Amino acid sequence: MKGRLPQSRPARVALLIGAVLLGVNLIAAGIDAVAPSPTGPASSSFATKPRGLAAWAELARRSGRTVRAQREPPSARTLPSGGTVVLLDPQSVPPEEVRAVRAFAERGGRVVAGGRNPELFLGRLLGSERVPRWDDKSPKTLRPNGRTAVTGGARSIRTAGEGRWRSNARAVPGDSGPGILVSRAGSGEIVLLADASPLQNRLLGESDNAVLALALAGPGELTFLENVHGYGPAKGLAALPARFTLALIGLALAALALMLARGRRLGPPELERRELPPPRRAYMDSLAATLARGKRREAAVAPVREAARERVARRVGLAGGAGDEQWVAAGLAAGLDEQAARALTGTADDDETVMATGRALAQLSGRGQR
Repeated sequence: MKGRLPQSRPARVALLIGAVLLGVNLIAAGIDAVAPSPTGPASSSFATKPRGLAAWAELARRSGRTVRAQREPPSARTLPSGGTVVLLDPQSVPPEEVRAVRAFAERGGRVVAGGRNPELFLGRLLGSERVPRWDDKSPKTLRPNGRTAVTGGARSIRTAGEGRWRSNARAVPGDSGPGILVSRAGSGEIVLLADASPLQNRLLGESDNAVLALALAGPGELTFLENVHGYGPAKGLAALPARFTLALIGLALAALALMLARGRRLGPPELERRELPPPRRAYMDSLAATLARGKRREAAVAPVREAARERVARRVGLAGGAGDEQWVAAGLAAGLDEQAARALTGTADDDETVMATGRALAQLSGRGQR
C-alpha cells in the first residue's frame, strides 16, 4: 500500500517547505564540497584561509613529495621513520607529544616548528633550558647568507613581520635579526621559524618564499601534525572520501525528487489544454433532442423556427408574407440542407422535423458567428 501525504492543506504546505529547505541544504553542501569556502585554523594544512598552509601542502605534492596530514597524536607509532614533520602555531601540545617529535628528529628526521607562542613547546623540543627568546617585532624581508639545505636557493624571504629570534646562535640571519634557527638533535635537526607567514597561503607566492617552502619540505615525506590544530582522527561520514560524500548528496537529491514526483500535489493536476465550451451546434442539437422528447412539439419548436426564419430573412432579403416554397428556396440559399430548409415551413409533427428545425437554427447561428 502506497504511503500518502497528509490530507490537510497546512500540513502539506509545511511538508513542502521542509522538503525545499532540505533540498537547499543538500545543494549548499554539494557546492561546498566542490568549491569550499576558505576555512581552517592558522598554519594548518587543511586551512585555505590566508594564514593556512594548504598552498604549501599542494606545492609540495605537485613537486613530487608525499604529503600527509596526521590527525593522530604524534608518537613513535604514528610518526614516520623519516622525512619532515611540521609543527607550526599549535593551539596546545602535551609534553609527551613534544618528546615524541624530538625523538623523531633524533632518529634522523627534520622538524619544522615555531610560529607565535613558541614557549608552549620550545624548551622540551630543544631538550635544554637554553632556548632563544622570541620577539613579536621583525623585519618584513629576510636575506639568508648563501645557499643552505634549510633555505635552498632563497635569496629574499618575505614575511608579515610577526616574529623574530633574539639570539643569533645557529641562525640564518636577516637584515635586522634572525628569523630561522637550526638546532641539531641526534642525527636529525630542528628548524625553528619565528614567523610562519612566509609559508602561509597569503605570502607563499611572494619573493623566494616558495623556494624556502620546498627546501624546508626536504626530499622525503612531508607530514603536517593536525591534532595540534584541533583535528582528531576522522570517524563516521568524515572518514569517507570526497567522492563518496558527493555520491551520498546526489542520492539524497534523487530521493527528494522521487518523493516530490510520487507524492500528492497540493492541488488538482493542471490540464494540458484549456477546456472550451461545447460548440453551439451541439447545444442546438441537444436542445432539439430535448424538445423532441416533449409531448407538445409544435409549441416548443415554434420559437426556434421563428428565430431561424428571421436569420434567413436577414441573410437573403426575403420580405414578409412569403410562401412555403419561397422559405424553402431562401433556406437553401442561406446554406441549409434540404431537410433543414423545409423545416422552416409547416408544423413539427414528428421527431425528424423537430431535429431538422433545431439543426436549421444551429447552422444559421454557426455561420453567423463565424
